[in-house]
Amino acid sequence: MDPARRRGHRGGAQRRAVMAASLALLAFGLRASPGTAPPPTASASTAGVIYRCTAEDGAVALQGDPCPRGQTQELREIAAFAPPPAVVATVPSTPEAGELSANTDVPPPKITPGEALPPPRSVLPPPLWRCTDLNGRSRLSDTYDPQPRCVPLSVLGVDLSRAPPSAATLCRTVEDDCVELRGEAACAAWEERLADAESALRRAFSDTQSQRRRERDRAKAVVENDCRD
Repeated sequence: MDPARRRGHRGGAQRRAVMAASLALLAFGLRASPGTAPPPTASASTAGVIYRCTAEDGAVALQGDPCPRGQTQELREIAAFAPPPAVVATVPSTPEAGELSANTDVPPPKITPGEALPPPRSVLPPPLWRCTDLNGRSRLSDTYDPQPRCVPLSVLGVDLSRAPPSAATLCRTVEDDCVELRGEAACAAWEERLADAESALRRAFSDTQSQRRRERDRAKAVVENDCRD
């Protein structure tokens, strides 16, 4: 080969080697040189960058600003935070009665005449009280009337054989046990009172017939108007 051509070829190779070395140094300076690396542009998948600064004594610090001079600087990308998808609560619709019967295999319940409960009474009879004494005898009263009374201790079964004579006058206050009757129980009690009133009217003397008749008429009106459907 011509000596001039060899020198030109050798000179071109040297220039290309120098250019490659310069590019390598430039790339190294952009990554590791202190205080010279520009922050990369955040993309849609990154939220920004963070600076990793290494001091001469080996201490490492992470910060959002460029490192001070004299420290080795590295850039780290921070991934963007993706919020979770919103959860939409759905309320299932309640099918209508016709749709439920059409979409299921369970037939609607059958109602047999006579099995339904009777409707509640629109008109209730006046309440009565049944009062029972110590001997088990009961009576009907229009009001709460326990009839408190003082019963001698001897009648209550208290042994006074060794007591002084004055103890014979001692007594204890007792009351009848009264229970209020309402609804069906009151109607049964009113029918009982009507039967007693009719019996008392038949045995009444002339001077008490008007009162017994009023008692009978009142009980009969309650039974016929308030206790019969």
